[in-house]
Amino acid sequence: VKQEKWGPAGDILDTLVEKTADPAATRLLVRVLDADHQYVQALSNVLEDPTLFWTDEASAKLAVRLMVQNQRFMLARLFIADGPTKWRPALTTIAEDGEKAAQASYQQTIQQRLKDFYHLGDGNLMEQRHRLSDAYDLPLASFLMGTRFVLRDPFVHYLIKADIIESLRRVGVDTQLSYLWIDNQEYEVNPAKLVDQDDAPAVKAVRQAIAKQLGDTDAIRYQMASQQLDLQLMFLYPRAAAVITDPQEWATVLMTTLDGQELGDANATQRWQRRLMTLISTLAQGEK
Repeated sequence: VKQEKWGPAGDILDTLVEKTADPAATRLLVRVLDADHQYVQALSNVLEDPTLFWTDEASAKLAVRLMVQNQRFMLARLFIADGPTKWRPALTTIAEDGEKAAQASYQQTIQQRLKDFYHLGDGNLMEQRHRLSDAYDLPLASFLMGTRFVLRDPFVHYLIKADIIESLRRVGVDTQLSYLWIDNQEYEVNPAKLVDQDDAPAVKAVRQAIAKQLGDTDAIRYQMASQQLDLQLMFLYPRAAAVITDPQEWATVLMTTLDGQELGDANATQRWQRRLMTLISTLAQGEK
């Protein structure tokens, strides 16, 4: 490395990383690959575990720069959002400068990616996930432009919409958006004002009720109930708190369904959970 013989250094470090999984070796390998202009391979190593690059500001900057060089703009934004707040201004500047340069130099490519994003609703859930992954290569401003259309598209799977809203929450996008929800009603949301759904008091209360009843007595049913709740929350995002008005009742109804009990229409909780069971069943069958 001192002799700047990047090729041989990369070969040695690659072998070392495979044998030891040493985080320091991984960071040095990425630095060597970057110096050798192997930006795609360098980013591939970063993405295997991005948290390894939160040890110091220089490593974090290198990771963001590689994401920008590979035009993975939304990934860069999410990486920045998940890291220490003290480095965010400097890292955000790298991302913003990269996006501006791309808008100037790769306008045609960005326009094509945006067109593909607009057609996200074409195809099944797996195909939509693939297109969303491609859309994450868009600069934030272009991604937001496409988002305003996609969130209102009835043909886009709601789990895709939930992923988009959650990503914008993590990035801290402070703007009002309209989205078509699972009840076919349109709602407004400002991602920056959302909290992590698991931190919502209603969600915490449901988890506590399940743990209190099953946590120490039936480990298997407790795991099943927790997994069922996780699936429900995927579809309820970001309106779980609005739907779960009685956490204790929600937990009770959820646990009775584990025994195969049919849900009726006695109350809103039962009606909602029956609807969610249908959505989850459709998802399990691999349908759109």
